[in-house]
Amino acid sequence: MRKILILISLILISGTADAQFKLSGKIRSLRPVVLSVTDLNGNRILEESIASGVEFSTSEITLRRDLYLLEIGELKRYMILENRPVHVRGFLDDRKPENTNLVYDGLDLNNQFESASKEFVRSAKGSYNWDSVNDLYDPLVLTSIIYTNKNFFQAKTDIVGGLIERLNDSDTTSLVIKNLITMKSKMDNYSEGALLVDFNLPDRNGNQYNTASFKGKFILLDFWASWCGPCRAEMKSLHKIYEELKGDDLVFISISLDDNRSDWIKALDADNIPWLALWDEDGFDKSKLKEQFGFSAIPFIVLIGKDGKVAARNLRGEDVKNAISELRKNTK
Repeated sequence: MRKILILISLILISGTADAQFKLSGKIRSLRPVVLSVTDLNGNRILEESIASGVEFSTSEITLRRDLYLLEIGELKRYMILENRPVHVRGFLDDRKPENTNLVYDGLDLNNQFESASKEFVRSAKGSYNWDSVNDLYDPLVLTSIIYTNKNFFQAKTDIVGGLIERLNDSDTTSLVIKNLITMKSKMDNYSEGALLVDFNLPDRNGNQYNTASFKGKFILLDFWASWCGPCRAEMKSLHKIYEELKGDDLVFISISLDDNRSDWIKALDADNIPWLALWDEDGFDKSKLKEQFGFSAIPFIVLIGKDGKVAARNLRGEDVKNAISELRKNTK
C-alpha cells in the first residue's frame, strides 16, 4: 500500500513539474474567431483559429507566471496566466461582450485577481480603496490591479513603493512587476518633492520660455486644451485665484495641449488669459510633458515651490488657492 502511495505521489510531482500552458475547450460563437495571448511587451506568444462549437487545443508552451492580454476575436481582457493548462467553454459574442458567457478552468490565481479587482473598485460605494485588498493577496495580483488601473495609481508613490518592498527576487521575473518598478522610478521624477525638470515652450508670438528662468518664484502650471470643457471651467476659477493672489513671487503658466495652434489661439482670446500662456505643439496624445508630470487627463494643475520642487499636484478649484497660500506661509 505504501509503495502505491509513493508511486502516486511521484506521478503527481512529475505531472506538476512537466506541466505546460495550453488553451483548450469549445466555444460557441457567431463566427470563426482568432484566439491569442500577448505578453506585456507586445509579443504574441500564442495564436489559434477556432470555429464555433468545435473542440480546439493549442500547442503546449512554457509560460512565465505573469499578466497577459487574452484576445478572442474582438474580446480583450487582462488575465494572470501560469504554466498550467486552461480550459474554456461557453458562448462568445465578442462584439457585444455583455452577451458573452465564458467559463475558464485552471485560472486559480486569475480568479483571485478578478475578485480583488472587484473588491478594490466596489469598496466605499464605487470609489477605489486599496486598503480593502492590500496585504490580502499575492503581490502579482496586487501589481496586476495597479497595472490595469494606472491612472488611479499614477501618483500613489506610497502604495507603489510599499508593494515593491514586499517583492522577492523571484517576483521580478514577471513583466507586470518589472513595469511596476519602472513606474516607481518615473514617479520619483514627478511626485511631491521631486525637482522640476525644466522645459521650453513658445507663446503665441513664437517667443520661447524656459521654466528655469522662473526659479526662485512659485510656479503654477496649468495643463489644458480648448476642447476640454472641465479645463475651460477651471480656467474661470483660476482667473479669480490669480486676481486674489497675484504677486511678484508667483507665476501662472497655462500650457495648451491642443493639436492645432489655431484652436489654441481662439480659446486663448475667448478666455482672455492674463498670465503666461504657452503651447505644446505635440498635442495631447504625443505630449512628452504628460509622462514628465505623470498625468493622463486634463485639466491637470501642479504647483512648484521656490526651490524648484513639486509642492502639490492634481489641484482643482479652491485647492489651488489653498495650496498657494499654504506654500507662501511655509516658505521663508
